[in-house]
Amino acid sequence: MDGPDGEVGFSQDGSRDEHKRQGNIGKSSRHCLFKKAYFEMRHAQMADTKKEHYVPRCYLENFASDSKRIEVFDKWKLMVRHNQDIKNVAMENGFYDLDLLDMLNRIDAEKSETTRRDIMSYMGTNCWDDVVSLLGDKRFVEKEHFANLEGVYSKLLKVIIQKSYNGNRWVLRNCSAMSKNEKVLFPFFVAIQFLRTPKFRNTLADMVEGMAQTLAYKSQMSKENALPKEAFAVDANRDYIKLQHSAIILDPEVALHIAETMVDHIWIMCVNKTNIPFFTSDDPLIRIPHKQDEFRSYSGFASDKIEIAFPISSSLLLCMYDKKTYGHLFNDRQFYVMQDIEEVNYYNMYQVINSYRCVFATEDHFATAKKVL
Repeated sequence: MDGPDGEVGFSQDGSRDEHKRQGNIGKSSRHCLFKKAYFEMRHAQMADTKKEHYVPRCYLENFASDSKRIEVFDKWKLMVRHNQDIKNVAMENGFYDLDLLDMLNRIDAEKSETTRRDIMSYMGTNCWDDVVSLLGDKRFVEKEHFANLEGVYSKLLKVIIQKSYNGNRWVLRNCSAMSKNEKVLFPFFVAIQFLRTPKFRNTLADMVEGMAQTLAYKSQMSKENALPKEAFAVDANRDYIKLQHSAIILDPEVALHIAETMVDHIWIMCVNKTNIPFFTSDDPLIRIPHKQDEFRSYSGFASDKIEIAFPISSSLLLCMYDKKTYGHLFNDRQFYVMQDIEEVNYYNMYQVINSYRCVFATEDHFATAKKVL
């Protein structure tokens, strides 16, 4: 994706497109850049894809062998699956499939008409046939949304990985890990990764069920024969949860809000110089709260003393730190060399703990992973 001065762009070979202007980018400008890139990618020619990955292959390739094989630790079964093709991991058949037309037909006429108007407005059309042509495909979330985004994501990953020059000492001491414009665009893809996983969908289901349970319980609390809260446990409708999950994924404002929060942090690119590779997982974005409170969580993206870590490859790990707490300790976008295996194991163990089910690595170094579960 080529861009004018002040925008993120790539040359034909995927190498860095340096821009003449690298000034500070304000929040409003960042927001416009995010949205411009998002809609350009959304309106690109749709790719036809069959397997629905919640961690994209273009990302997993950076943790795989040259033959695109990867080691998988299944923490539910406490077993390692060796030499797996990345096409067959971090995916689920029909994970994003939605039969929206069937759902619309099952709700009453008045609500259906309102929903139709809302959908047409969102898609920028006054013709319902235009909506049907797209929504008639159950796999439109995967084909219309992710397939187009991942082409740009793949190029951006290659650009960022290339900038470390395989850990060249002079580069690590004297160069920035990425340009300011690349720092603006990259967290958008990190935010999408956070939102698209089975773990996020299950968290959403837990929230819906918890809210319904609480409302039902409170509605009868004043009665003499009130039942305990446990009596109102509910199971959320799976179609409803999938629909809500898709709505969050397809709304660019959700990812933009998370991305803009991450942009404001101090970024450090950790370069792994040990013989233990960085792990990744089916939920690779981890948040490490360094502030503890008995009554309040400090694990939010904008929390005091928060650290956010995202592995980029077997040898690169992006760490984002709360600027108010750590801004005086680090220079933004600098490299940091990890030569201590304990440091690498520290972040790898967080991948194991944070993962939904599976952890991925270039080589089988999962012996310690089994000990933390």
